[in-house]
Amino acid sequence: MNSRTSSGPLIAAIILGGLMLGTGACRRGAKDAKENAGPPTVLSSELHSNALAPLPGAIYQSQANSPIHWQPWTRVTMSRAKSAHRLVFAVIAMPQLPGFQTVLEALAKDPALVSAINDQYVPVLVDGDASREMGLLAADLCAEIKRGLQMPLFVWMTPEGNPVAWIPVTKSSKAKVSDLFNQSHSMISRMWSDDSAYVLKNSVWDNASRRDRIALRKNSKVMSERPAEDVLRCLRQLSSFYDPDSRTFDEAGGLFPSGTIDLLSTAAVQPGLSEEVRSRCMETTRELLVDLLPSAMFDPLDGGIFSSRQGNSWSLPAFSRDCVTQARASVALIHAYRATGDARILEKALGLIAFSEKAFATTEGLFSVGTTNESDPSAWLWSVEDVEKALAPEDAAWWIQATGMKGLGNLPSEVDPHREFFRCNSLGIRKPLGQLAAAQSQSVEIFTPRYEAVREKLLEIRTARLGKIIRDDSSHAGATLRMVSAYAAAFGVTGDVKFREKAIALLEKSRIAFSDGPRLRLFSKAIPESIGEGRAFLYGLALQAALDVSDITSDEKWLDWAEDLATTAAEFFTGSGFLKECPDDAKIIDLPITDLVMLFDDSTSGLISSAECRLAERGRPLVPTFSELATPLPIFTVDRPILHTDLLQATLSRLFKVTVVFGTGISPELKMATERLPIRMVQRRAAKSADEVPAGAVMVVLANGQTRLASTPEALQEAVLPSAKKL
Repeated sequence: MNSRTSSGPLIAAIILGGLMLGTGACRRGAKDAKENAGPPTVLSSELHSNALAPLPGAIYQSQANSPIHWQPWTRVTMSRAKSAHRLVFAVIAMPQLPGFQTVLEALAKDPALVSAINDQYVPVLVDGDASREMGLLAADLCAEIKRGLQMPLFVWMTPEGNPVAWIPVTKSSKAKVSDLFNQSHSMISRMWSDDSAYVLKNSVWDNASRRDRIALRKNSKVMSERPAEDVLRCLRQLSSFYDPDSRTFDEAGGLFPSGTIDLLSTAAVQPGLSEEVRSRCMETTRELLVDLLPSAMFDPLDGGIFSSRQGNSWSLPAFSRDCVTQARASVALIHAYRATGDARILEKALGLIAFSEKAFATTEGLFSVGTTNESDPSAWLWSVEDVEKALAPEDAAWWIQATGMKGLGNLPSEVDPHREFFRCNSLGIRKPLGQLAAAQSQSVEIFTPRYEAVREKLLEIRTARLGKIIRDDSSHAGATLRMVSAYAAAFGVTGDVKFREKAIALLEKSRIAFSDGPRLRLFSKAIPESIGEGRAFLYGLALQAALDVSDITSDEKWLDWAEDLATTAAEFFTGSGFLKECPDDAKIIDLPITDLVMLFDDSTSGLISSAECRLAERGRPLVPTFSELATPLPIFTVDRPILHTDLLQATLSRLFKVTVVFGTGISPELKMATERLPIRMVQRRAAKSADEVPAGAVMVVLANGQTRLASTPEALQEAVLPSAKKL
C-alpha cells in the first residue's frame, strides 16, 4: 500500500488503502482493536494552546495568534505527541517562498478544520529555512510523488518523525486548501484509528527505504576525473543557454539568476582562461543584463529586486522580496560591473544595498529575512489611466514612455495567456536617467528632483494599495552575513570606505549576536537547537563573510575566526563520506540529508568548497577529512550546471586561481588596491622569503605558475583584471 498522498491518483491510492485497512480491522474484532490501543494517552497541557509566541522569525511570528495549537519543531513536542498517541500534522514553509500566509490563513479560518487539527493531531509548524534540513527534505518528498518543489508542504508523520503522508498545498492550487486537507485527513485518521500499530510499522519501513535511497544517492556520486576541463565545458554550456535572437535564457528557471551572472562575469575576466571562453562568458553576461536591467524585476519605485518571475519572461515578477536575494544579487551585479564597466549595473547593485537597509534592518542593527505581504498581483501593476490620473500630463507622458506602458498592457501573451491582467502594465525603467533627462531637454541635475517626485508619488499610491506591511524584526544570521559580503564587495568596487566600515561593524556585531560559544545560531536569541542551531549552510555563509572582510581589511583576526569556524564545522558536519547539513543534537528526522544543489540559494557544498580554496591558499587548510568532502567536482554538475554555479565558481577559483602576494613596504595606495580586488576569486597573502617579492611590490601568481610584478595600483589592476575593452 502506498501511504503517501497528493492530489489525483495518489489520493485514490490512499483511499483504497484506507478502506482495505478498515475492513481488516473490522474482521479482527474488538479484541484486536483493544490490543492495538497501546498505553493510556496523556495529553500534555501545553498542547491545548498555540506555543509559537516566544519563537523568532517571520514564519512563527505570523502564526503566533492562530487558533490552531501550533507547536514548535522540537523533540519535546514529538515526545508529547507520543504520549498523546497522536500523529503529528506538520506544515513546512519558508519565509522566502510566498504563499504560506494564504494557506495557513485558510486553515485557521475554517472552525471545523481547526477542531479536527487540534483534537486529532499535534500540529507543528516548521520553518524550513531555520531547520534547513526540513526544507531540503521537502524537495525529496515532493520528488517521491513526482512533483516539483512546492511549499508549504503538509506532512503527516509519526511521533518518531517518520513521514506517513504528504501533499504540497499552494495558494494557486485549483482545489481549496480545506478540501485538500480533508481528503487526506479522512483517510489518514481512519487508518490511525483502525490500526495505529500498522501505520507506525509501515512508516518505519518506509523511512528506512528512504534513508537507503538518500544514502545511495550521496554515496554514489561520481567525481570528475578532469575537473578543469569540465568547468570549461560547463561555462560553454551556460553561455549557450542564452539565445540573443529570442532574448531567452534556457533552463534559467524562475529565480533571479544571481548565480549565473556571478559565475559568467567572473569567468569573463579570469586570467588563465582562454580568450574564446572569456569572450563567450562576457557576451552572455552583457546580453543577459541588457534584458534584466530595464525589466520589471528591478522595481523602479523603491529600488529592490523581485526574487523570481512568473512564466518565462522577466516582465512579470512574482511580487515577493527578501534580504538574502537583494544582498546576493548585489554582489553578482558588482562582479558584472567589474567585467563590463557598465555604470548602470553598479547603480542597480548599490540600489539593492540601499533598499535592504531601508526594508530589512532590525532594531538590533542587524538584518532580517523579511517577508512580503501576500496580495493580488494587480496591486503591483498599473494601467495607463492610473498613471495619467496620478501625475501631471507632462510627467505622465515621459513616465509611460520610459516604462514601456501600453493602453492594452505591456505583458507578453505567453505570461498572461488568459488575459487575467488585461490593460495592466509592469514597471521597468528602460533608459538611464541621463537619457531620460536629455529627452526632456534638461540636465541630470535639474531632471533628477522631477524624477524623484514622480517615483515617490507612485510609490505612495502603491503602498496604499498594498495596505499595512508587517515588518519582520527578527535578526537573522544568514541575511546579516549576506549583507556583510555585500558591503565588502561594494567597498572593493567603489573604494568608498563607508562600505568597509559597515562591513566590519556588521560582522563584529554578528559575531556577538549569533554565537553560542564556538557554535553559531540562526537567530539572535537562544531557542531550541532543532529550530535555531546553525546548520552547515550557516557556517558556509559565516566563512564567506569572514574571509570577505579579511580580504578588504588585511586583518588577520577575521582569518583566525574563519579558521575557527572551519574547525567547528568539520567537527559537526563531517558525516560518513558526506557533508551533513544538520548537527546531530538538532536532528529530529533520522535521514542523511546533505545540500548539493542550489534549491533556494547557494548550496552548502558550494560555500564550503569556496571557503576551502580560500583558506588553503592563505595557509589555513581545512582538516583533511573535511577538505576531502569539499574539493571534488561531482560529475552531475556537468549535467545541470545552472544548479551548481556556486560549486563551479569554487572549482574555477581553485584550478584557475589568481594569488596576490604582497611584499614589505608597499605604499598605502598599493595596499588599498590589493584590498579592493574582487573578493573570493582573487586570493591574497603576505610574501614569504621563498617568494622573493621585491620590497614595495606585489606579485601576481597565476595558476600556470606565471608571475607578474606590480608596483602601482594601475599595474596591479591590469595584471589581475584584464580590461573589458580587450574582449
